[in-house]
This record gives sequence, structure tokens and C-alpha cells, in this order.
Amino acid sequence: MKKRTEAILALVCIAIACAIAVPAIIGESASDGFVTTNTSSQVTTLGSNATYLITIKNTGNEADTYNLTAINVDNASVAVLNQSAITLDAGQSGNISLSVGDADTIGPYCMVVNATSQADAGVTDEQETITAVVEKEQEE
Repeated sequence: MKKRTEAILALVCIAIACAIAVPAIIGESASDGFVTTNTSSQVTTLGSNATYLITIKNTGNEADTYNLTAINVDNASVAVLNQSAITLDAGQSGNISLSVGDADTIGPYCMVVNATSQADAGVTDEQETITAVVEKEQEE
């Protein structure tokens, strides 16, 4: 129980640090995408990955393609989006996934997922900040 409490405290601390160091810009307007995730943090074990479902919504008035990137702030050994772009009609949503983990080093890993509009160069990146906490496997 103590290890779980320590992991949760570490997760909270790193989530706060990520929020300060890499601000998440999550908003909605007539011409840009909206980025959300099913959860902003998960705990996993060494050698396993946390997987996040990320939803991109085109809130604009025309079809748009969004370039997708993941910024690996804390250098996790695994930080993989399942695709690098998504095309959505006006009002349409689409899902992508992000896998995060590390085989060798425990600790929190902060990721920032960017979605950048190809149709409107004036639109700033939409971002979602995600934290994965990798801990040792529980010994029985």
C-alpha cells in the first residue's frame, strides 16, 4: 500500500510540474481542433506501456487534416503515436492512441501531444499533457 501511495504522490507532483513546465492549451473555436484524452495519467510497470486514447475533434466549418506529434519531455524509451496525421470532416471526431513506457527506469514520464491544423496556418497547436508513471512490478 505504501508503494502505491508513493506512486500516486509522484504522479500528482509530476502532473503539476508538467502543467507548469509545458502548459496545456485545450480550447475550442470555429476553426481549430479540440484535443482530449481518456485519462491524463496512468501507472504502469517496467517493460509495459500505458496506452492513452486521444480524441481529435474538428470544430471548424470544413474538412481539415491535423499533423500529430508527441513531445517526449522526460525521454521515455517508448513514446509512440499510432499515426502521424488524421483527416476529419467538419464536426467529425477521430481517435488515435499513444503508448508510453520504459523498460529500464522507473519514474514519471510527461508527454505532450500536439495536433496542428493543415488548413489554417494561423491556428496554434492544440495540446494535451499526459503523464505515465512507471514503477517496479509488485513482488508477491
